[in-house]
Amino acid sequence: MVLDPSMKAGLRQQAEEQIDGRLENPPLASNHTQQIIYELQVHQVELTLQNEELRNAEIARERYFDLYDRAPVGYCTLSEKGLILEINLTAAVMLSVSKGALVGQSFTRFILKDDQDRFYLYRKQLAKTAAIPRANLFSRGLAGTPQSCELRMVKVDGSVFWVRLEATTDLHPSTNLWVAPAGALVNRIVLSDITALKEYQSQLEHIAYYDPLTTLPNRLLLTDRLLQDMAQTERHEQQLAVAYLDLDGFKAINDTHGHDVGDQFLIAIAARMKQMLRQGDTLARLGGDEFVAVLVDLTTKNDCVPMLSRLLAAASQVVRIGDAVLQVSASIGVTFYPQAEAVDGDQLLRQADQAMYRVKLTGKNHYQFF
Repeated sequence: MVLDPSMKAGLRQQAEEQIDGRLENPPLASNHTQQIIYELQVHQVELTLQNEELRNAEIARERYFDLYDRAPVGYCTLSEKGLILEINLTAAVMLSVSKGALVGQSFTRFILKDDQDRFYLYRKQLAKTAAIPRANLFSRGLAGTPQSCELRMVKVDGSVFWVRLEATTDLHPSTNLWVAPAGALVNRIVLSDITALKEYQSQLEHIAYYDPLTTLPNRLLLTDRLLQDMAQTERHEQQLAVAYLDLDGFKAINDTHGHDVGDQFLIAIAARMKQMLRQGDTLARLGGDEFVAVLVDLTTKNDCVPMLSRLLAAASQVVRIGDAVLQVSASIGVTFYPQAEAVDGDQLLRQADQAMYRVKLTGKNHYQFF
């Protein structure tokens, strides 16, 4: 570490004050020998003060790097080309790689492939800040404005974790041309591991949008998907079917064998019916023994008949739970979209429900169009 001239001048003044305090009479300028002795004494004290200042600075520097390395978040500095210039121990531990092995590596290498485009757009946004004339960068206060991004990164063992990035554009002070030219624009990034938060959010979303018993979409997610499917159907000039399905005889299973057996029965039936549908179709549970299937990509109404027949067959298959051999049938009411008059998702569900009740009144175990 080199002391700057102003610090040196300050230490010189302190040294002179210490020596002057020890002398009863300051040396006469005319006495050359005394003046030399005085300068040597001042210089000796000045060197002692300088060494003390350097030791204090080194202790502070070590303390800073210790705090930097062991911070609860990761710190990383990227060059304009996206290479890692500096990284702390916390970030290195996140990636399960040593600090030394990370310097000079491309940061993108550790981002999940599916999220690399997101990171590219993120850096592109940061580059807009970098495009501001460098002389105005700090005067406009943009260097200290962090921009955030959430994406997935990959450890060397292949495990994936979520991070939140907070980055600013900065001017690199280094004079080491291998690291970065002095004044080069760099990105200073704070990395926070948010894997636990993402998992918690995923759990909340699953609770909000999926039936806890069968794991099928619930009414809320059904409404959302139906709205999207209706819009897509119109764009592609196709049709979709909404099939409202109610199990015949399920109440007797609950009354005879209890609700635990009834729940296991619903889980088994739901899984079988789901297997009968295509990838783009949706099967949702509204509650109790009521289900709704949304069948998409239909050219004519009769295109849905094979899926309806498969649903009836799946619902009527025997289910064995312990010693109990259980079997029900299903009644299905069907309506279609688009129609001659404008209808929304709720109206489609009501129409399909009405058609299903007509099936109940006419013998059950079949389907009927609205």
